[in-house]
Amino acid sequence: MLRIRTFILVFSVIYLIYGYESPIEEKDFRRLLKQNKNVLVLCSPNEKTAKPVLQLFKQVEPEIKGLGLLVYISCEKGKKLCKKFKCDTNNNELRHFKDGDFHKVYDRAHVAKSMITFMLDPKGEMPWDEDELTRDILHLNNPKDFERVLKKSLPLLIFFYAPWCGYCKKLKPLYAEAATEVRGQYQLAVMNVDKVENYPMRRQFNITGFPTLIYFENGEEKFHYTGGHTKDDIIKWLKDPQPPKEPSAEEAATEFFPTDSENVNYVVHLNDDTFDTFLAENAQSPILVMFYAPWCGHCKSLKPELIKASIDLHDQQSNAIIAAIDSTKSPKLSKQYKIEGFPTMKFFSKQFVVFFCYLISRDGKYAFETNERTADKIVAFLKDPKEPPPPEPEWSEQETDVVHLNEENFKTLLKKKKSALVMFYAPWCGHCKKAKPLYTSAAAKFKDNPKVMFSAIDCTKQRPICKEYEVPGYPTIKYFNYGKYIAEYGSDRTEEAFVEFMTNPEEQLNKPKPTPPPPADPIEFWKDSGPGYENVHLLKSSTFDSIIGQSRKALIMFYAPWCGHCKKAKPTFSSVASQLASTHKDIIIGAVDATAERDLGSKYSVKGFPTFLYFENGQLSSEYDGGRSEQDLLTYLTGSTDKVEL
Repeated sequence: MLRIRTFILVFSVIYLIYGYESPIEEKDFRRLLKQNKNVLVLCSPNEKTAKPVLQLFKQVEPEIKGLGLLVYISCEKGKKLCKKFKCDTNNNELRHFKDGDFHKVYDRAHVAKSMITFMLDPKGEMPWDEDELTRDILHLNNPKDFERVLKKSLPLLIFFYAPWCGYCKKLKPLYAEAATEVRGQYQLAVMNVDKVENYPMRRQFNITGFPTLIYFENGEEKFHYTGGHTKDDIIKWLKDPQPPKEPSAEEAATEFFPTDSENVNYVVHLNDDTFDTFLAENAQSPILVMFYAPWCGHCKSLKPELIKASIDLHDQQSNAIIAAIDSTKSPKLSKQYKIEGFPTMKFFSKQFVVFFCYLISRDGKYAFETNERTADKIVAFLKDPKEPPPPEPEWSEQETDVVHLNEENFKTLLKKKKSALVMFYAPWCGHCKKAKPLYTSAAAKFKDNPKVMFSAIDCTKQRPICKEYEVPGYPTIKYFNYGKYIAEYGSDRTEEAFVEFMTNPEEQLNKPKPTPPPPADPIEFWKDSGPGYENVHLLKSSTFDSIIGQSRKALIMFYAPWCGHCKKAKPTFSSVASQLASTHKDIIIGAVDATAERDLGSKYSVKGFPTFLYFENGQLSSEYDGGRSEQDLLTYLTGSTDKVEL
């Protein structure tokens, strides 16, 4: 008879750690494996030998609850079973089973972090920070780690990577060998900027392709590494870190903006030596200057628009001028105008001296920045230049009735309120930006009610709290009663819905959920979007991974059939799919009805519609929050470039 003993006291009913101490039939064990698709089995000679791993299991189980099963078999009393499954009967051995079949012998470190990571993604590659090969590399997990390492004295080379990047994988062992050889003289580090919490690093350093290696000295960025890709190349470059010897500024600019019989353009190429003289000689002309870097993917995307604008202005006999400056060749100008990312568009015009005096630089010409990114808008801007509004201050710095929480006041303030909504958000999140004014307006309706609080917390700054409350995506809104978490807010993100919920939260929470209508046929939903809809891949849970896995890039629209914005986006999305189907067969445009495929919506934390998710090489890269015009989408998908293969 089978006896089951749990080795951990606090478990869900479903997921236990089983200790098989008496003979068990093979068919019973196989049934267990089939019922649980992700199982890690400890085969051990006896309980005494198993004890260290069982202690480890205690730490791991709460973190994988609902996602995996941990099992212990005593080979002392289950010899037949251990022999049948080829377990080492003399030593502890961890064997993993996936979908009922043997997958592999566990080969990660016997520590909780490694085992948890493995069980959450058993088929995934070993994280770089767990690879013994990279022991001499510093692993930067978040922006705080980055800030700390900048304060250290050793020269620093950081390898920014994405786990799915094939070129990064090829470079890793060579980079690790170099790190070992220069240990104590230079600090070599790596950072996974494919993690959501590290997206700000991508923006800060304009990382548009992988791998990207950047060299720092005395806490300041010096150069992008452009040396060779062997251990010796890396070490040689570190001993004499220099930007590569490249053509002159004029030659480099001409190469980036070629001008010949087949490439007509009227973009003027400027640099540190020619800039001031050119501005003085063209004092009566409005001048738009793009500061760029040759390796910058977004600059390459903007280039054809800038060229087209220059041609249009020339044909219209306008006196407006479009110019370009390679910041890697003109450090003086880049520093003077505080260029921190690429591309940066600066507008210069004498006529704005009086009106924008607070922005004037020492040359008396600089007016302001502009963010126009299409030829038509650039031309329109230069014909009638207007200063853009100042950037919106952070939400927490705005005077509203929303209370902004942090680690210090989170529990204290919530305990004082009978009813509190907390919006967990990220500043870059498009759905958060849309919800913010509606949430703020609702908060104003309750400003005189001392028992009610509308609050918000920035998860990019308050990560521990967001992790504690298992925030899966943004925005996530949770309801609290005197500091106790009650439920996740599940109504619409409108002012009316927020007000209705907070007027009587108990009634709203106990209201029976309406029966959802039967899911609409995706083809019926899409076929009225015009030509090209047949090129949109209509994805289901059963087909999603296989189709996304075949693509180099994929943009997926999660929609609801009743959503007005989704219906509005259909024709453009279909047109983009049709164009890419013939020119870029490795780019997939897909759509998921999130009301029918709820598991996919939950997996990717889809909270509103439409949500556009961007995938690279089968892996989620980021949420797309850019423009929704045909040109915006095509530029986004075809404009960014990968780094040269090793």
